[in-house]
Amino acid sequence: MTPVSASTTQASPGGGDYVEGNNATCTSNITAPQDCHQGRDATHNDDSDGHAGFSFTKLDANGNQLPPGATSWSCVMDNVTGLIWEAKTDDGGIHDKDNTYRWGGKTAQGSGFGTYYNDWDSLVDGSNAEQLCGYDDWRVSSVDELLSLVNNDRTFPAIDTDYFPNTAIPYFFWSSSPYADDSDFAWYAYFSSGGANKSQRNHDLSVWLVHSRQ
Repeated sequence: MTPVSASTTQASPGGGDYVEGNNATCTSNITAPQDCHQGRDATHNDDSDGHAGFSFTKLDANGNQLPPGATSWSCVMDNVTGLIWEAKTDDGGIHDKDNTYRWGGKTAQGSGFGTYYNDWDSLVDGSNAEQLCGYDDWRVSSVDELLSLVNNDRTFPAIDTDYFPNTAIPYFFWSSSPYADDSDFAWYAYFSSGGANKSQRNHDLSVWLVHSRQ
């Protein structure tokens, strides 16, 4: 699933085709391999539970499902990947969107490889103690899990803000994944345009907790 609109195709001056602009209605003189004609973009593009091919469900603090129009929720379930995400808040608590951390607390991968800070332990421990949305095994998400939320036809942020409204600027989120080539670095995902990069572990970035359904 890559929710990107199809592009119009025109003949180039030197022969052949070139791509220019976006085709939001998914109409063109070819039917493949345009992304909008394939996968969930074609079969589940109704926006009723998430933009394009995405599908999300809002959950209350006890893990009960809420309607799409709910104005308050504690977690978001990704119905495609099966992951359940912490919903960030704007209330000054442990889930506040403006909280930042150095890399390497509980649930970080690769123990013993470089420096590990314990800054985000308060978020992990606090979420598990309160049994956020009914679970006590919350962890920091991997870089691949974070990238599963990227919506490639949106920027600043490149995510469905109907379900993840409190995505704090500058949209940088630590993953649990260390950077294998340098023990001073770890991977982070950025939701400004959508992607991943490495950063020094002593930088203060946001963190997103995730729960894996069994």
